Amino acid sequence: MGRRERVWVALLSVSTRTRNKIVGDHDIQEQEVRDAVVCQAGLDYRWEDDPDHGWKVVVSCEIRSRPCAVVLFPAPHPLGDAWRLGSAYFVD
Repeated sequence: MGRRERVWVALLSVSTRTRNKIVGDHDIQEQEVRDAVVCQAGLDYRWEDDPDHGWKVVVSCEIRSRPCAVVLFPAPHPLGDAWRLGSAYFVD
């Protein structure tokens, strides 16, 4: 699955490892990420080519009124618009 111009997050999968990382390292809860990106119109994002994992999207959003970056990787799904959470972290 390659780069697409439009980003809509209908389905977000989060591994236990990623959930533990964002909570332990960045003090961000999984539900806060879901609230910020799932089914949210007008996401501010940029595509980046990750040398190890291929194309990813970095979404700029706010969590707890703080600027945050959410890293998403396209996930195969028959209906599309599915993503894997790579990370989430505050940028201030």
